[in-house]
Amino acid sequence: MYYYHFHQWLSFFYFYCLFGWCFESTYVSLAKRQFVNRGFMKGPWLPLYGTGAICVLFVTLPFQDNPVLVYFVGAVCATILEYIVGSLMVALFKVRYWDYSYRKIQLHGHICLVSTIAWGFLSLLMVYVVHTPVARFILNLNNDLVSVVTFIITVLMVFDFANSFRRAMDLRNLIIQAEKLKNNLAERIELQKELVKSGTEEKLAIMRSRADYSFEYYSDQLKDKKAELQAAFLEQKYDTFEQIAQFEWMIEREIYEMKQRKDNLIRKMQDPATYEMRRNPGFKAPSLKKEFSKYKKIIGKDSKK
Repeated sequence: MYYYHFHQWLSFFYFYCLFGWCFESTYVSLAKRQFVNRGFMKGPWLPLYGTGAICVLFVTLPFQDNPVLVYFVGAVCATILEYIVGSLMVALFKVRYWDYSYRKIQLHGHICLVSTIAWGFLSLLMVYVVHTPVARFILNLNNDLVSVVTFIITVLMVFDFANSFRRAMDLRNLIIQAEKLKNNLAERIELQKELVKSGTEEKLAIMRSRADYSFEYYSDQLKDKKAELQAAFLEQKYDTFEQIAQFEWMIEREIYEMKQRKDNLIRKMQDPATYEMRRNPGFKAPSLKKEFSKYKKIIGKDSKK
């Protein structure tokens, strides 16, 4: 039963991609009381379901005479796949599409005991209930028809994946910029607090200790700003208090400019982030929790309209 040719496995993969999309979209749409097109891609397919189904079938069908082995082998295989995909999503796109961090027994938020148990039962369902009629249906179809349909779906999925990947990478770049700006802004605000609390000598020491940081930060900025900083730190035409006042004013201006740039980045992220959140309720950027919570509020307001 489990000795299939490559094109047959590919047909099963596409079938379960479509089945997974129908199942997920129906479930989430009913929960949200509005249509939700689930998944990473735009089309009616969820590759994670297709990949999971094929992996589970591939490792469990040889043990189909032993339900206990089917349960445990399927649960382990699906859990490993879920962890790998979740880790890759975070590494590639800086976001999570699901998060089990709230579960008592979990690993890095990618997998948890409850989902592993569920994968085992789903493996039993796949092997003993679902796959037999699916395989019978597909294998009884005309081979030429299956080949043509498979080719068309392959082209569409590759095109869809390429666009979805590009969109996710664009959002990733915005998130990286926002992360860097957020960290720099936090450092400058902390520096401002230090200056407010410090005396004259301490302020001068802070100025000297932060000089290298400021030069490095502005290395990729406009040359006139770098020259302005160098003038403030290296030229001696100001007296001590004027230098301190100039330094404090520059810090205030940097903070203001950083906040403006951060607000602009957040506005740029709004459309792609809310788009992903509508499709994937568990979607989040761990490093920008506060910023992404605004988008969830927007989605909540839209769903009430």
